[in-house]
Amino acid sequence: MTKTRKTMLIVLVAFLFGITVLAGSMVMFSTGSEANVDISRSVYEHSAEEREHGEHIRLSQRVTVKTDEGTLPFSGTIAKSQDAFYPGTYKIIFSNNAILTDTATVEVKIQAKKGETVYVLTGNKDSGYSQYDEVIVTEPDCVRFETNILQNYTLSTTDICGAQEAMASLVGN
Repeated sequence: MTKTRKTMLIVLVAFLFGITVLAGSMVMFSTGSEANVDISRSVYEHSAEEREHGEHIRLSQRVTVKTDEGTLPFSGTIAKSQDAFYPGTYKIIFSNNAILTDTATVEVKIQAKKGETVYVLTGNKDSGYSQYDEVIVTEPDCVRFETNILQNYTLSTTDICGAQEAMASLVGN
């Protein structure tokens, strides 16, 4: 073999090795993302908590959707809103909105005391909120409500709709 052929063979082998490594990493990456749908894994994935002014604040976590048959494979997160006017407000965001054939229970972990009222709202701050449900916390730091529509919700320990109505009546006078 000549020197040129040896060099060409080395370059070809290196190129094929690089393609093989790239293809292998792509296969491993796609297998890892499919594992996120596996509902047998732990439902709650707590993200890091941040210390701010001596308080723990949950940044985000997974949302659980359950029926009588078990946990449904819908992904969603809940994040605390930093709105000073409505403290104790959280936003639930589902990656895909869905209409369910049966009623499901949405379960999230937020800072709420047993016996406290939590308002479940639809809409947003700009267009206005509509109250979807009002639930009483039965287990500390765990809120559950029933729905057959998975959409973005706002949970709040503050009666946002009542506050908006009060502000509207003050402004209207």
